[in-house]
Amino acid sequence: MRLLDLLRKSTESLEAAGIEDALPDAEMIVLHALGMERLDAYVNNPEMRKADAAKIKRLIQRRRKGEPVQYLTGIVAFLGLTVQVGKGVLIPRPETELLVEEVIKTIKSEELGARSQDKPAGAASCDSRLTPYASLSVLDLCTGSGCIALALAKEFPDADVYGTDVSKEALAYARKNAKINSIQNATFLEGSLFVPVNDRKFNIITANPPYIRRDELDTLQREIRDWEPLDALDGGEDGMDFYRQILSSAGEYLGPGGCIFLELGFDQAGFVQKLAQEQGFRDVAIINDYAGIGRILEARKEKFPSNKPN
Repeated sequence: MRLLDLLRKSTESLEAAGIEDALPDAEMIVLHALGMERLDAYVNNPEMRKADAAKIKRLIQRRRKGEPVQYLTGIVAFLGLTVQVGKGVLIPRPETELLVEEVIKTIKSEELGARSQDKPAGAASCDSRLTPYASLSVLDLCTGSGCIALALAKEFPDADVYGTDVSKEALAYARKNAKINSIQNATFLEGSLFVPVNDRKFNIITANPPYIRRDELDTLQREIRDWEPLDALDGGEDGMDFYRQILSSAGEYLGPGGCIFLELGFDQAGFVQKLAQEQGFRDVAIINDYAGIGRILEARKEKFPSNKPN
């Protein structure tokens, strides 16, 4: 049997099992199993060895049962990074790439990375786009696979980037992903939210926290419900538990004028925006994704303590 015949049969098998993206999933599985580029596969259409065909058949059977294709291949592309994933770690989504892009845009457009506590009085301000961002510090909460932290660490290699998570399994993937991508300025710490960083201050705080309402977990598509870690999805009764915890404490960990970026659930923008305002953040903005959904919250800490009466 030739490769394209096997690909056709694999696609038909996934279609029969109700897999929505049968062809792209079959392609990813077949090409991964063979270690082959897509163009080579379609141009050369090699004869399949029995061992390779059997391996692909086993992977297709696992996909038929709902196992995510990213767990089968073990990797996800994320903003130029190769991110390893597997059972126990949330699969990075395109919406999260938008969050990282917004953070990078903010850092490069303002002098967050160029500021230094040691800068002498009267020194000229540097164009932040030309500096090595040596004074920039970033904290990524609920870091999971480390995709946010690592993408920012790669973009700003002289910055100090930290990621925290309660999951040992997720942190193992994050540390492995740092090595795979040759990133040395990211540190991953075990613990809940801000606990592992003590009283350290950051220029930027990011998070893609659990935000699914608990009574909606059973309604998720089976690839998510039956395979991805529910602890990384469960946002409590109303989906807002982590937003409350993060925004009530974030001000203590941000330096003056620092920014926080949060990924949001489908209908949560208004609530989280109000919550940030109530916690004293300014310049609170909601950034829409490509479908027009309010997906990212950006907010800034006051540069100086407020003089408002209590």
